[in-house]
Amino acid sequence: MELATPTRLTIVRHGETPANLEGVWHGSIDTELTERGARQAARVAAALAASEPAATALYSSPLRRALETARAIGAAVAREPRLEPDLAEYDLGALEGLSYGRLVAEHRLFEWMREDPDCRPGGGESPRQVAERCVRALARIAASHPGERVIVVSHGAALTLGLGLLLDGDPATWRRVMDNCAITELTIAPAPSLLDFNRVDHLDGV
Repeated sequence: MELATPTRLTIVRHGETPANLEGVWHGSIDTELTERGARQAARVAAALAASEPAATALYSSPLRRALETARAIGAAVAREPRLEPDLAEYDLGALEGLSYGRLVAEHRLFEWMREDPDCRPGGGESPRQVAERCVRALARIAASHPGERVIVVSHGAALTLGLGLLLDGDPATWRRVMDNCAITELTIAPAPSLLDFNRVDHLDGV
């Protein structure tokens, strides 16, 4: 009996934003791409358009920085982005907009997350909540496109936590942090398998 070809998820982190340059946390804050971020999006779009097999669908977080990246990809691969709210970035509630320096020094953010994946910094989401919704979205997308290749555009923290839960069983690990407009590929069924992680060769010189 021939085994079914697993769905291949091609995951892209959005392009550079002002918050990335400034070192501040913009989870639910809806920021746009920088000029460099737009160039990164164009580069990753061209790389995906030239790769095989061709993508049959494209999903994106509804936040502007992800959607701008997804629209650039969609124009190159002839696919309209489909919005998936569970791909949105980690919402830190009252801590949104603080610098990473302050989040670490004043709030012990990453240490607290590792100690308690159910903590809710700033009254926002917990690492477990973010990881679980991200994994749900990836599983739902994969199930909707059996045997196909699908492009997914999301965010740094959401993807880091989601991949931690999916691949390591740890919803608060920060082992796999993706660069802006990097490409990661994986399959989910019959068991999660990482095919490629944080590929950035298409961004040389940007």
